[in-house]
Amino acid sequence: MIGAVSWHFKGLGVALLVGALFAAAYVLATNDDTALHRAYFRYVAHLERRLRLLFLDVRAVYVVLAQVVTLLLVLPLGLFTSRSILFLLPVIVFGPSWLLAQKQKQRVARIEAILDGFVLALANALRASPSAGRALAMIQPVTADPLKQEIELVLREMHVGSTLEQALANMSARVQSFQLDAAMTGLLIGRQTGGDVPAILDGSALTLREMTRLRGVLRSKTAEGRAQANVLAVFPLGLILVFDFASPGYFLPLTESLTGVVIMTLALLMWGASIFMTRQIMSVEL
Repeated sequence: MIGAVSWHFKGLGVALLVGALFAAAYVLATNDDTALHRAYFRYVAHLERRLRLLFLDVRAVYVVLAQVVTLLLVLPLGLFTSRSILFLLPVIVFGPSWLLAQKQKQRVARIEAILDGFVLALANALRASPSAGRALAMIQPVTADPLKQEIELVLREMHVGSTLEQALANMSARVQSFQLDAAMTGLLIGRQTGGDVPAILDGSALTLREMTRLRGVLRSKTAEGRAQANVLAVFPLGLILVFDFASPGYFLPLTESLTGVVIMTLALLMWGASIFMTRQIMSVEL
């Protein structure tokens, strides 16, 4: 009897959650001046901007739709089978933004890895042609992605009327790399002051190459610490899943009583704070 009542309450909970999601969708579709509507469009705009920076041909609306569908699948499973699945909810909600941010960091790292060769090739192209735009067009086909995509966009902006300075400033704003900013600043200052731009770029390429070497040394020295930090960050989640699989209902006291909820909340807060402090300690930059 108690089990049947519990199942009825779980079914009611699922129905309320699904109804809340459909109510939110109805509000978004029929009202364009609510806090929910504004928050939704801010989130979609945030995803769209991330996707454009990564040159991905994916609509942000489809990402949000996939999140909603996944929530509709995970919530009933968590209520009717194992509540440990509910730990996936933060991953579903914040996962896309975090993943796109990591992809952007990886893209910047790939750009910085080939930046010294690009600057050196640009210096040689400027020796053959004094026009910076023509020099960029000459080396763009032989430049590796993702920097090739950025240079192609710079050339497109120049073709529709933007100046070289504006196009390069837009590229720096998109990539947000200190090394790229320094290289493009050297190019623009050399053009404005009438200096020997190829020689300036040769010096910039040498400096970038040395910075890349030092970054590699720094990463190798801190690799073991980062690996340990990643293991310690993931270990509690793995431990929860293992205990819940070996002994179903082991964590029910933490979810069915006020004291357990308070303890679980404090544990999650301390876990998140420890991850944040570890990342701050390990984020050593030149």
